[in-house]
Amino acid sequence: MMRMLCVGVTAVVLLGLATGQEKKAATIKIAVTESTFKPTIVKVDGVEIKGADGTRIFTTPALEAGKEYKFAVEALIEPNNYTKITRPRVVTLKAGEEVKLDLTTEDKKLDKIVVRWVPTPGDIVDKMAELAKIGKDDVVFDPGCGDAVMLIRPVKKLGAKKGIGIDIDPKMVKIAQDKAKEEGIADKIVITQGDILNEKDMAVCAEASVVLIYIGDDLGARMAPVLQKLLKPGTRVISHRFKLGDWEPDKTVTVKGEDGDEYKLHTWIVKEKK
Repeated sequence: MMRMLCVGVTAVVLLGLATGQEKKAATIKIAVTESTFKPTIVKVDGVEIKGADGTRIFTTPALEAGKEYKFAVEALIEPNNYTKITRPRVVTLKAGEEVKLDLTTEDKKLDKIVVRWVPTPGDIVDKMAELAKIGKDDVVFDPGCGDAVMLIRPVKKLGAKKGIGIDIDPKMVKIAQDKAKEEGIADKIVITQGDILNEKDMAVCAEASVVLIYIGDDLGARMAPVLQKLLKPGTRVISHRFKLGDWEPDKTVTVKGEDGDEYKLHTWIVKEKK
């Protein structure tokens, strides 16, 4: 009787293994970029995973053998006080597996970058306009225009023909439109909501003869190929402080502001398309 019982238990265990009922945890080892400004936050399925030194380890609950499971992983990287990079990925794994996920490199299709708006002082805008030699026939474009100071001043003070701006924040779009009305030049300023990393939204820049920019390094690097593709040859591009990825400026100057601070301004002239 005892022997028959033992044989029966063994058969049940073997049947459980054969049908994939044994459960095991899995592990995701996540490599991340650690920011010196603010600790990088990593979440798996919305739950923060603590860690340091560029590594986070997530252990799943016990999973059924033979099945595939998907986990949403997201890193929030803040390299400075004005840039937030959200880096989402999906990991697929099975029970008992150990998967490595590298979140130290960007994916231009998946990563999202948001830059906090910081205004450029009016006198520095004027120096940028001077570098660009803005005149009455120029159309000025500002990607990520904020309150549109880089459009309003060239149009009102220098008589530029038109100002075009896009901003991802609908609140800033409204502020910019209202400011253009207050200055009495709403008929010469066109502000729309748009994403500077979306080529369709950026298509409006094809009309520009001058581009004035104040945007972070990360966004600038991502935006540069779009500008080079869409802008017509001869267009002058002036950036306050930040460069545009590996698109080397033709000239860089340092100017002194009315506040006593020094400001770097970078200049490009769009070349003929190859």
